[in-house]
Amino acid sequence: MMREEKYNQYVSDFNAACAGDGNAFGDFYDKYYEPDAIFEYIPNATKNVGKEVTVSFWKHVHDIMHEEIKDHRSLVISDTAIAVEAPIDFLCKKDLEWVGVKHKAGSSFRLLVSAFYDISTGGKFEYVRVYSIYHPDYQLR
Repeated sequence: MMREEKYNQYVSDFNAACAGDGNAFGDFYDKYYEPDAIFEYIPNATKNVGKEVTVSFWKHVHDIMHEEIKDHRSLVISDTAIAVEAPIDFLCKKDLEWVGVKHKAGSSFRLLVSAFYDISTGGKFEYVRVYSIYHPDYQLR
């Protein structure tokens, strides 16, 4: 079972990987994910299966923007799953469109994310579904 302290370390380690040059994503994946884990990003319904594809997805995001997961608003943990809601802040490295909204290089925006993690018997994530919502009310002030 994963406890809140370990989940918070997971978030801290992800933020540290995002703050670097993107090369730490592989080690991060190995620490927290099963080798054949599925990381599903919604609204795109993009299913990233396994380390290579998931790390490539994270690196792509890293190439166009810096992301930082903020403290969770809600967190529910059982022996086999985690459900969490948290804001994520993004700083655009270039002009881009994300979840249907155009952003200029240097601008920031916030998504509200709900994520659901299935935990394997080995204590690592085996399936993650991340739902992100952009709404003006969630933006940085």
